Parts: sequence; C-alpha cells; structure tokens
Amino acid sequence: MLNRKTIHLAVFLQLVITTATIAQKLPSIVPNLSGTTKNNNTPRVQNSGTVRPASAQQPAVEQRTAQQSIKTPSFIPLSAAHQTYINKVLEYWQNKTAKVDRYRCTFERWQFDTVFGPQNTFKTYSTGLIRYADPDKGMFKVEKVLSYQAPRSPQEKPRHIAIEGVHGEWWVCDGKSVFEYDFTNERLIQQILPAELQGKAIKNGPLPFLFGADAAEIKQRYWLQVITPSNVKDAVWLEAFPKSQADAANYLKVHIIIDRRDFLPKGIVIFDRNFVKGKNHSRTVFNFRDREENFNTTFEALRIWEKNFYEPSLPSGWKKVVNAAPTRQQRQANQSGQQIPLNR
Repeated sequence: MLNRKTIHLAVFLQLVITTATIAQKLPSIVPNLSGTTKNNNTPRVQNSGTVRPASAQQPAVEQRTAQQSIKTPSFIPLSAAHQTYINKVLEYWQNKTAKVDRYRCTFERWQFDTVFGPQNTFKTYSTGLIRYADPDKGMFKVEKVLSYQAPRSPQEKPRHIAIEGVHGEWWVCDGKSVFEYDFTNERLIQQILPAELQGKAIKNGPLPFLFGADAAEIKQRYWLQVITPSNVKDAVWLEAFPKSQADAANYLKVHIIIDRRDFLPKGIVIFDRNFVKGKNHSRTVFNFRDREENFNTTFEALRIWEKNFYEPSLPSGWKKVVNAAPTRQQRQANQSGQQIPLNR
C-alpha cells in the first residue's frame, strides 16, 4: 500500500470500500430488482449476505477455482480519455482519503437473495454503525435486522419484521486481531493476524474499497469503468470487476458511488457471483449516512471513541475461541481461490 492512511472508502467489500447524500438517490437503486438503476448505463451488484472480517472471509463452496480463468470485461480496453478520467478520480480519491484519521457513519443495507429469499423484493433490511481509526482499527456493527415475511393470504402484503434470535454481524479490529461475535454458537472469536499483516489487514475487510486501498492497488485488483447516469451530477459512479480469484470468489462486481462533496463513498452495491440480469438479482446494497471524518473531539470524548476498538467483552455464558494467525500456505491458497479453511 502506497499510503497507510489511504482509507479509500470506495467500494465497500476488499472490500473494501467508501465513496454527498445517498439517501436521496439510493431509493432509485434499491427497488429496481433487475439489478440496474433507471438509467440503462448503470449496472448492478452482489449478494454478500454476511459481512465478515477480512481474516474470516473464506471462498464459497461454489467458488471459481484457480484453474478457471477470469474473463476480461467487454468494456476493456477503455478509450484513452476514459482511462485518463478514471486515473484522475482515483488519484483525487486517494489524496482525499489519505487525510482521514477518524471516520464514522451509520449505514442501511438491503440484501437481495433470489435463491433463498423472495423473488421480487429484498430478503433483509439492516442498519448499523461503522467506525475507523487510522491506520488499522475498525468496527462494523449491525444493530437491527428486519427479515422478509411472506403474506399469509392474497390480501396481505409482505412484511419485514424483527425476529427473535436473528442477529447481524459485529466485529472489531484492533490492528493485531479481529474479534467477531458468533451469536449462533455463543462464541467470541479472536482471529490473530499474521505479523506482516498487522497494521494493514483492515484494507481487506468486509466491504470492497471501504478501507485501506490506494489508486495503484485498485487498478491492479480491478477492471474499472465509469457508469455515472447522465442525470446524476453530484456523484461519480464506478463499476469494478475483480481480477484475482480471491476477490472473484466473493463477488461478481461492485458499484461504488462517490459523493462529489466529500469525495467519499456514499453507496456500494456488491453483486453476487451468480448474479444474472433478469434471472438472479442476488446482491447487497449499502447506503452510508451521517458520514463524518476527522471530527473535533475533546480528550475525554477521544478516550470514549477509542473504546470502539478495544477487545470486546465476553458475554456471560459464552466461550472465547482464539485462532492462531493463518499460515503463509493458507493465505496463498485463499488468494489463489483454493479452499483451505481457517479453524473456527
């Protein structure tokens, strides 16, 4: 990474990922179940059902293998003018995010799942918090999850309700370990990071382009094109296709919506690997709200802020599981798309 302070909040997911107010624009993204916006030039995104910390992300069972080649998108090669524009966007974005010491926001998340969810709406709606402290601390916490409930009669409308026992993700990275709450099994899992990744692993965390990438790395990892709808003037829309097996195992592509006012991501759409327009609309849509960077704070408030990144407390009756840092072989296998799971 060229600059450790490049929090590169741009495509959430390696995610990861953060690009002025999406609340006004995102509704035009979410309801359109074809996976496109109302503008035909705008693509769609993936079904990353659960946001896992970087150290816990595993290739899916139906993943692409190392032997399978990744196809170059049809829009490649770009015109010289198009590539120059992308270079300028990435450079400006990198310079902007390199100045971010503290970042916080709330988020909304819509998860579409054609296989295990409804065909014509989202499966879950969640809200939560994201916190970041330069260079290597982060927190992702889902505070509310509403799940789809099918109508019980033709006269009823479908509902999204809170279900007892259904919890969202909650993980904390302190720079040396990732702590994850496993509500299903009542475990607090500590994944120790390899020494060479400590201080920079957060850039591979849950959302592409949310943390820790830079312009050169983005271009190395993704094929990019600009897909900003013609009627949008306050944002830049990028579409990113992964070049590596490790990224391609997690998603087909990502859309990043960068707000021109603060030049940080205000929205991300992550398309499932099996997304097919008109057939499989599985994708995850993020709306980042109440974004704040380098906010002023008193010494006492700063101490409270830093507690976001302390090791979480162990709930009564839970078990703590400590996983050793993954070996070089495991990390290389994960990067090549092979399946050598970490202990969990």
